[in-house]
Amino acid sequence: MKHPDYNLKIVLLAAGKSERFNGIKVLAKLQQQETSMTLLEHALQQLSLALKTLNISNKNIRVATGRYHQQISELLDDPNLLDYCEAAHLGLGHTIAQSVNNLLNDHKCISHIMITLADQVALNADDYSLLIKQSLALPEKLVCAKAGEELMPPAIFPYTYFTELAQLKGDKGAKPILYNNKDKLETVSIAHAEKDIDTQQDLLDWHNNNDGIL
Repeated sequence: MKHPDYNLKIVLLAAGKSERFNGIKVLAKLQQQETSMTLLEHALQQLSLALKTLNISNKNIRVATGRYHQQISELLDDPNLLDYCEAAHLGLGHTIAQSVNNLLNDHKCISHIMITLADQVALNADDYSLLIKQSLALPEKLVCAKAGEELMPPAIFPYTYFTELAQLKGDKGAKPILYNNKDKLETVSIAHAEKDIDTQQDLLDWHNNNDGIL
C-alpha cells in the first residue's frame, strides 16, 4: 500500500515539562494496575499497529524528549527511538523545530512528517491509519485531524512545509501552518483527537470514564 515515493517519518512529542500534571505525564499509567501501559507506551503501540497495517516500518517513529529524557530512556531503552531536544524547555515550537532538523540531518528523502502528541490518550491505530491513508491518497496536501470545528494534531506535513516546521519557535506549535494554508489542507474527522491529558484530574476522569479499558 505504501507509495514508492512516500517516506513518512513520525515525531511523537513527549518533551513537555508536565507543569500542570504535577508529575511526569507521559510516564503516567493509563490503567490503575501495576502492569498498565504508560501514556507514551500506549501511543507508541497504537502508532506501530497503524504502521504495520500500511506496511510502513515502526523504525520511522521518533520520540522527542526534553526534561525527562533520562526517565523515558529507562522505560524504552532504545536510543534509536529517542530524540533529545535540548531546546524543549523553550516551548513546543522549539521542540518541533529541533526534532524536524534532527530528522532531516539523519535521513535523506523524507517526503512527509507526522507530528503527534503522546498525551492524546484516546487516539487509536484506526485514527492514525485514516490520517496516513488520506496523506497517501493526496500526498501534496497537508492532512490533519479535525474535532468539531478545530484543527488538531496529529498532522502530516509534506516536504514543502519542512522549512516552516524547522523554524518554529515559542510554544505555539505547528497549528499556525495548518490555519495559514487551509486551501491546501485536507482534514479527517477524528473525535478522539480532542481528548488529551493535562492534569491528574484528567487522568482520573479517564480511568473512571473508561473503566481502565483502552
